[in-house]
Amino acid sequence: MKLQNVSFEASAPNIYMEKGFLHLHVTVVCVFIFLYAAKVFLLLANKSAALDKLRRKTKLADAVLGSSILVTGVFLLIKTPVVETYLLVKIVLVIASIPIGIIAMKKMDKALAIAAALIYVYVFAVAKTDSLQLKKEAFVTPAFQSGTATDSAHTIREGEVIFAAKCVLCHGKDGRLQLNGAKDLSVSTLTNAETIELIKSGNGLMPGFKDEFNEEQLNALAGYVEGLRK
Repeated sequence: MKLQNVSFEASAPNIYMEKGFLHLHVTVVCVFIFLYAAKVFLLLANKSAALDKLRRKTKLADAVLGSSILVTGVFLLIKTPVVETYLLVKIVLVIASIPIGIIAMKKMDKALAIAAALIYVYVFAVAKTDSLQLKKEAFVTPAFQSGTATDSAHTIREGEVIFAAKCVLCHGKDGRLQLNGAKDLSVSTLTNAETIELIKSGNGLMPGFKDEFNEEQLNALAGYVEGLRK
């Protein structure tokens, strides 16, 4: 299941804003999970006095962190070109885990506290892998008839297929769309090796594809991207 968002052409300030929101979102999520883990530890260790003290001291911080997660999360969701199933499930789990965590701490319920903690950890892992199975699936290039085509033509065709499946939403067919912080590929000065490394590692809102593409696919895509230059 995929839902496609509509976005406008990104300007330089918007690109920096998107990166800023992404880094802020990751930071506040990590701090929130760390604080909650500390509370769960105190609860499981039966240190009620220390837990109450920590809860009082972090009451304002919890509110700020929760609001920041919500605001940055909504912003990034709007900027996401394709909303896939794993992302929808992640949102539902986050919404469900918040009241569970609050009730767990209020009632000192260890089982609920552990359940909420496990949800937080799972959601974080899903966010890092973009997969409900916590493992990115390899992209399979659709088979096409090469006939008498040369190896070079076959590689270009494979790169075109991969680009259409994974890149065209943000970069556009000609590589110049620049949605969601995407660069104008027609004026790129990256070498082939640098292009491959960028595809593997990602940048900003662009995810990395090192676990999805094999070496042949990476070379094919990088070669096709180079062909989009003016």
